[in-house]
Amino acid sequence: MDNVESPRYITAHVRNYSNITCSEAPAQPMNIVIITQYYAPEPCAAAHRVQALAHALAARGDRVKVIAPHPNFPTGTIHQRYRNHAIIDEQDGPVRVTRLRHIATAQRFARFLAWSSFAILSAFYVTFFTRRLDCVIISSPPITLALPALAARFIHRAKLVVDVRDVFPDLPVQMRAWAERGFFATTIGALAKFLYRTAALVVVVTPTALERVRAREPRANILLAPNGADRITPAIGIIQRKNSTKTAPEFIATFAGNMGLANGLDTLLDAAKLVASQNIRIVLIGGGADLDHVQHRITEESITNVELRGVLSREQAVGALQESDASIVILREGIEESIPTKIFDAFSVACPVVLSAGGEAQRIVEEARGGICAPPGNPHALADALIELQKSPNRARTLGLNGQKFVHERYDRERIMSELSARIDELFIDILTEAFQ
Repeated sequence: MDNVESPRYITAHVRNYSNITCSEAPAQPMNIVIITQYYAPEPCAAAHRVQALAHALAARGDRVKVIAPHPNFPTGTIHQRYRNHAIIDEQDGPVRVTRLRHIATAQRFARFLAWSSFAILSAFYVTFFTRRLDCVIISSPPITLALPALAARFIHRAKLVVDVRDVFPDLPVQMRAWAERGFFATTIGALAKFLYRTAALVVVVTPTALERVRAREPRANILLAPNGADRITPAIGIIQRKNSTKTAPEFIATFAGNMGLANGLDTLLDAAKLVASQNIRIVLIGGGADLDHVQHRITEESITNVELRGVLSREQAVGALQESDASIVILREGIEESIPTKIFDAFSVACPVVLSAGGEAQRIVEEARGGICAPPGNPHALADALIELQKSPNRARTLGLNGQKFVHERYDRERIMSELSARIDELFIDILTEAFQ
């Protein structure tokens, strides 16, 4: 594995571009299409990452078009202004966005139908209604986007870039949703291998993911471009502290993000019950596949110190973290390669993290010295970590400031995406070189 100057990037089998600088990139812009299941205004990490990349490429002068479904995440209900239109074209600053009407649902067992419907529609659109492309980028999961990616790759003879946020089929296997040697894991594994081999560049977000992709397809051209903190202005007045008759002031710990199957929110609810007598309030912001289950448990078990706030805007969610005493970040046991963007959001506003996870997430929090780590799947350890921070406000403040310094220096999203867009533009050098050979 070769190192490059920036500590944020680790590359494997990347060709030598040492004689080319960004200023030497061709004056003619690339025609780039990004195909993604999620895009702003949808409030999820995938949408934020893709939007940042699209804007970074447009800032370099490329012609960038995003193909995405009508906004429907996390509720599975299409936003009102899109419901009566099969196709909508709109502008997101310098980026052109084409929205396609697909089968939208939030039901966990029907999501494959939603993903497949968009994959088929976007493959048809990119094949017959898109002018010649120089580069096509997909953001995965879902792995179903391999269909439009390969269609665009072969129809337009375009360079293919695969942005891998979670490695499939590894993640479903880790979550015990698929058997390691079962039909789904074997079939999707073969598809992923072919996709990585076909791509001009495979982008991953963690070192562990890089190793997993390289193990599946050693010939893949792999680049590490992690997630990071966005430069946004948090909203104010989101969290209102309740009056308390107890000696200690109310301690607020906030979970802000998608409530998905990978989060293991049962552990969080169990921990909430353990700290119910400690004047600790847990605020849950967001929605997702596990929301109904969470609501049911809160009601049935009378968990009175947990408050559901629903889906908030990005500015409001980060504002809530800024006003909280701690941010709770939780993953199910066995998930090792994920770094939730919740960590970066919390660090960006100097909010210390209480982490219930291992692997890459634990490495980041420990390296930043920005929080307390508890073993995943252990509600007693999570409860102890919350109580520890509640009793040590000075330590909590120091941890938050450590995290803020760390993320600004190492994980600034704008800088990461600017460097990634420069690497993608280098693919165009190959196009011109091949044309003149």
